[in-house]
Amino acid sequence: MKTHNIIFENIDSLNDFINNDELINSKSLLVQIFSGILDENLLINISNCILKSLPHANIIGSTTDGEIIENKVTTNNIVISFSTFEKSVIKIDMYESKDIKNHYDMGISIARKLKTTNTKVMIFFADGLHINADELLDGISNVTSDIVIAGGLSGDNATFTGTYLIYQNKVFNKGVVGISINSDHLIVNNDYSFAWQTIGKSFVVNKSNKNVVYEIDGMTPVELYKKYLGENVSQLLPGIGIEFPLIIQNEDLLVARAVLSANDDGSLVFAGNIKEGSIVKLGVGDSNAILNDSINLAQSMSEKHCESIFIYSCMARRHFLDLNASSDIKHFSKIANVSGFFTYGEFYSNKSKVNLLNESLTILSLSETSNNISNLEISNNNSSSFTTLQALAHLTNVSSNELEELNDSLADKVEIEIEKNIKNEQKLYNAMKMSSLGDMIANIAHQWRQPLSIISTISSSIQLKKEFGTLPDELLYENMDSILKQSKYLSDTIDTFRDYIKEDYVLNDIEIHKDIDKTLKIIEVVLKDNNITLNNNIDYSKKLNLKLISGELSQVIINIFNNAKDALLLNKISNKNIYLDLEYDENHCIITIEDNAKGIPTDVLPKIFEPYFTTKHKNNGTGIGLYMSYDIITKHFAGDLYALNTNRGAKFYIKLPINK
Repeated sequence: MKTHNIIFENIDSLNDFINNDELINSKSLLVQIFSGILDENLLINISNCILKSLPHANIIGSTTDGEIIENKVTTNNIVISFSTFEKSVIKIDMYESKDIKNHYDMGISIARKLKTTNTKVMIFFADGLHINADELLDGISNVTSDIVIAGGLSGDNATFTGTYLIYQNKVFNKGVVGISINSDHLIVNNDYSFAWQTIGKSFVVNKSNKNVVYEIDGMTPVELYKKYLGENVSQLLPGIGIEFPLIIQNEDLLVARAVLSANDDGSLVFAGNIKEGSIVKLGVGDSNAILNDSINLAQSMSEKHCESIFIYSCMARRHFLDLNASSDIKHFSKIANVSGFFTYGEFYSNKSKVNLLNESLTILSLSETSNNISNLEISNNNSSSFTTLQALAHLTNVSSNELEELNDSLADKVEIEIEKNIKNEQKLYNAMKMSSLGDMIANIAHQWRQPLSIISTISSSIQLKKEFGTLPDELLYENMDSILKQSKYLSDTIDTFRDYIKEDYVLNDIEIHKDIDKTLKIIEVVLKDNNITLNNNIDYSKKLNLKLISGELSQVIINIFNNAKDALLLNKISNKNIYLDLEYDENHCIITIEDNAKGIPTDVLPKIFEPYFTTKHKNNGTGIGLYMSYDIITKHFAGDLYALNTNRGAKFYIKLPINK
């Protein structure tokens, strides 16, 4: 056998690639399409193009969270793998979930269709969002016994909205596609790399339903993550769940289950079933351990018969390793041609059971001859290491032996965690600033148009009057004064913008009225463009200096104004108003910002300052703004930020201490 791999560019170049004698004259041809482009019509056109030139081709494919070709990892590409066989016969089949709703029965049915008396291996791709893969694989296991099973769940670039599968020239979702390779001569080897490390004590799963876990050791899963990994980690669920999976001892396999989503009741949805009574541990990733394990796996594979290699690896590895993702697969290309994709779950068979894995790299090697052993010596030249252990500041149940293995003390980890938190906090601040930076630039562009137009008009007028000799000195001085005035306005705008974006995190005496006024200049154009009336009730005759960080109070005010603007537009308020006031008590200065957008729903109001909480569409809101605004006021200024509903709408209170 032999495999040829290509990154799709266009139909013409694909035609040039497949119109060669070796593919056309192949007795048995397997084509695998791994697509990071979720374009149904394009995938149909590619399949039709292949079948037109190669009508004997057996085509299966999947959308991905990244593609693998030789020693490279790509994203948003289409990798096509053509494997020719001389001594093997391929069978192909598919099922859509609408045909069989029971996924266990689906597994039994498709495996029976594909199995022959000399089946050596089956490859399956299943929908990564709607199929219960554990049930599907249990059904396949019921039929296949000693047959090697490989493949994985389709991805969609971590958007989790919809994936595609490919069967010949049909593109579909909510189902499974598979092939069997049947031969008396085919040599099949499979293996996997895991290398996520278990930490701390073991826990018992008290209550679960398939892939939803409700209780572990008497706690909700979210409470468990909070207790043992810290509040920061628990608040970042489910996004950080790929880095801190639950790990189960499944016979002789360590099987990880990554977090997919979090529910309001504290339960978590995992990428695979976790049975009640399961013993689990928390897991962490270490780049050096992961890369070393893949090197060992490549070394082992080089000692076996191998003509083609297919890798089905977890999206978590690609995201966790990031720029080092290619290092996880590059050594396999020294053995044979390599292709594959990053999945939402990998299929791996050992003994008589097919397992759904997460966080793992699975490898399938095939050969029709017994004289192609590489016996490579693969060296480890990994130069850097990083670990999610550095994010753990609250590991209260780590044994002394484990601490020795980690070669670090808990105190050191606390220092690392503090440093990491500072860096992460700064990233969040920067994210909040960047989210409004585009609006600010648009505001400045609006603000500059009129003065620039005035300067241009005055300059042209001066030039014309001078040419015609009708420019008296009095008019010249008057026009020059106007130009200077407009230039100063432009300069002041730059200063305002500079104060907003500069990274000077030092408390200074700042006159509160001037700071608020400067902030209003930034947002006045946005209010005007959206027909929002600002009712400014501040008494500017009162002067008061507060200890503030330049730009950060502006950041908070702008964020609250932007939220008010969005609420007014969303609720289609015809007479849109925002009310601004500055009040005092004995020890505090209180800024209030109120809108007439009908208020915040009572079930939402208590959550608005939580990290990443947002009621906006995912493309329009991150939830960072109000959380970081609260963080600035309470931590940086030792003040308070809260909101109440009034008979008009929502009213935000910024409470700042008066320096005495």
